[in-house]
Amino acid sequence: MAININKLLVLFLMLPGMVCYGQVRQDSLTDESSNFYNIAVNKVSDDGKWIVATKVYRHNYDTALVLASGRPGVKSLVGTLTKKYQYSFVKGGQLLALGQGKAILWNLYTGIQKELKVGSDGNEPGNITQSGMMEKGQKYFLQTSDSVLHIYSAGSELLESVAGVQYFKVSSTGSALYIVKKTGRETQLVKYSGNKVNIVYATQHVIRSMEETPSGNFLILKEEIKGAGDSDRPSQKAVFVDTRGGGLMLPDIGEVGRHEYLRFTEIQRGKAIMITVITHIPVEKGTVDIWYGNDGNLEAKQEGSFRTRHWIWKKEEDKTKRIASGRFSTVVSLNNPDYFLMFNKDELQHYSTLFPPIHGFIYDLKKDAYEDLGIIQAEVSVSDCGNQFVYKNMEDLWVLVDIKTLNKVILTKQHLKKAYFSPDGKMIFFESHNDLWKYEIEMDRFTALKIDQENEVKIITRDEIDLYPESGYNFRRNVLDLHVPVLLSVTQKGSMEKTYLKWDKGRFEKLMASSSSNITWYDTDESLKKALYVEESLHYPPRIVYKEIGKEKGNVVFQSNTQDKTSALIRRDVISFKNKKGTSLKGLLYYPIGYDTGKKYPMVVHIYEVQSRNSNQYLSPLNNFPLGFSIKKLLEEGYFVYLPDIVNDSAGVARSALDCVESSLDALQEHRGVDLANVGLIGHSFGGFRTDFIAGHSSRFKTYISGAGACDLTRMYFSYNETSFTPFYWQFEEGQYNMHASYAENKKIYRENNPIENVHKVNAPMLLWTGMEDKRIVWDQTMEFYIGLKRNKKDVVALFYPGQAHVFTTGSRAERDLALRIQDWWDYFLKGRTNVPWINQQMKKDKFPQF
Repeated sequence: MAININKLLVLFLMLPGMVCYGQVRQDSLTDESSNFYNIAVNKVSDDGKWIVATKVYRHNYDTALVLASGRPGVKSLVGTLTKKYQYSFVKGGQLLALGQGKAILWNLYTGIQKELKVGSDGNEPGNITQSGMMEKGQKYFLQTSDSVLHIYSAGSELLESVAGVQYFKVSSTGSALYIVKKTGRETQLVKYSGNKVNIVYATQHVIRSMEETPSGNFLILKEEIKGAGDSDRPSQKAVFVDTRGGGLMLPDIGEVGRHEYLRFTEIQRGKAIMITVITHIPVEKGTVDIWYGNDGNLEAKQEGSFRTRHWIWKKEEDKTKRIASGRFSTVVSLNNPDYFLMFNKDELQHYSTLFPPIHGFIYDLKKDAYEDLGIIQAEVSVSDCGNQFVYKNMEDLWVLVDIKTLNKVILTKQHLKKAYFSPDGKMIFFESHNDLWKYEIEMDRFTALKIDQENEVKIITRDEIDLYPESGYNFRRNVLDLHVPVLLSVTQKGSMEKTYLKWDKGRFEKLMASSSSNITWYDTDESLKKALYVEESLHYPPRIVYKEIGKEKGNVVFQSNTQDKTSALIRRDVISFKNKKGTSLKGLLYYPIGYDTGKKYPMVVHIYEVQSRNSNQYLSPLNNFPLGFSIKKLLEEGYFVYLPDIVNDSAGVARSALDCVESSLDALQEHRGVDLANVGLIGHSFGGFRTDFIAGHSSRFKTYISGAGACDLTRMYFSYNETSFTPFYWQFEEGQYNMHASYAENKKIYRENNPIENVHKVNAPMLLWTGMEDKRIVWDQTMEFYIGLKRNKKDVVALFYPGQAHVFTTGSRAERDLALRIQDWWDYFLKGRTNVPWINQQMKKDKFPQF
């Protein structure tokens, strides 16, 4: 019987928080955002005249818009399509669209649409599976469910039919179609180009995949074969197809198991190819799982470990040589067939930083010798010719290395970011927080390009190849070619405002800007004379704009969400304030819709970090992060919304937040419209942690809402983060919590910034919520704060959502439920609407049992 009583007690303690969805008024569960949509641009014609864009609603994306651009005074909307998901532009202003097995060809000039019938007898409904175009729209193709690929001219003349098609790929130039097909027992790679089909390669085995190298000079096939000798185990081999010369090469890398992964890194545009075989070793489950204190690969506890083998294949010799890497776990190409960067990934991994430094060595393949680079940051950029590279040292300075001589030059200029070599390797261009810098190698000279000496400049159009994909490390071949126009962006400090510049032959011209808006997507022509982009602002929803260089204004091609009548009415002030350290900060103050100067209104304060950068964002009802916080909904319901900036200082990440938030409220003391007696504070994740802390230290708020926040820093510091497969302490020492010291080195700052230490001082009702599948900030951190508040007889309700993670599933019932409860909470405590049963259950007088 005692067991049953204990179970009942547990249930009793959980009931205030485990509120079922059924208690929320059912008539309010309708999704208010269902009529709003975002814009996703699917396709733009090569000449920039035509656009296909999809309306992305919360629950569907069935409708696509077909638009004409760049013609002021001409109706932009050509028409709409439904349930079509593949689009190609064909010569003559034609749009090829495919969906649900049916394809149409739409002449956008005449408006005539025709459903395409494939084959001499026409196709059965719903049997077209793939579509596309080649030769810049001179031809298009359709694949049917019977594995036949039909190729047509732009005028719909059937040019070729290829049967037995398994899969295909259009070359990067668009001039050829590579097709893997089955003919009897034989698998063939055929090339369609110039109205001819030629067999490139044939085998009795299965061709599992094909990929094109970044230069387009090689096509690489992975072929499944039988094991060596008497073995029946399937294995695989690589076949290199020279797309320029037409030759076939079969690199000898021994037996590679079927389940091993082959990765290929092109060197000097096809001069050589580095072949990496990756073997996954799964986690073994035994009687005991042993964790060692010197283990630098804790990730393997969850995802298993990986063993790699490496070869280099050289085109000129058509020979393959094994790269001896027994001393090291990691081998990275330096874009040179004879030199490689090697290190042991786990050697310096102590988990006090997300990406640890590495002890790097340059390996000379010909000499079988190593050059010790010492301890360096894992950030490397290599030249196109493969004779030089730069890396970041531990003093955050770039070091230039001549690979053949191993001569090193430390570049003493500070605060340089990404590096890009010129194609001839004579210059390096560096992004920075102030201007773009050119470094001339022979002269050992830096020159500012004087694009903007106050703001951050980034290179947008560049030739960039990841030399170590999926690792998170910045090992890249980065090239900037000034013989073609280059697109640059200049970001205004302290904001997200960007100006995009065309850089051509030393001349800079403004192409587009977002001084009063946010540009969320863009595309340009090759000459950078025209741009198509999606922009939004506080006062209007996303819209598609066509802009030509030299013209002050762009042509609005399409305006979304025209039913939105309130965004244009939103008023926002930028409030300037200083924290106690004298740092100048900003806060965004949004006014209630229909604001009356003679009235006072309650206010909701949202916190995270620096929020004033997003001053031009559109307040879309579709925004689902932070979860349950809709600025626009609150404005429509008669609330002020305030977003103050928070910066960290030596007092710690939570105490500095308290200082910034209270200083931001001081700046509103004379505001006639804000009712400072009715203010609530809300935060999610990092903002939830700060909300928990402020609740135990401030008397300025009438209520608090905290979502998925860390409440116990000591426990979390010494915990394991399942989302990053690492201990959590790196996030405290160098990550978002920014303590700059270990717990052992400065226990005082951890304790002084720990919300749970002052849970007994919380003096206003709190709503806590979390997803019970949250692996980032585990859900029992919220439970711990709930228990702390309960033990100290504080007013608290905790919402625990089964099946939900750190961010809830978009459009889920849980997401809608939380949004409604948050609105109920504000109305109850800031507007006095007390007829909310689920809140009254906590706030009634006899809410605490007497002992």
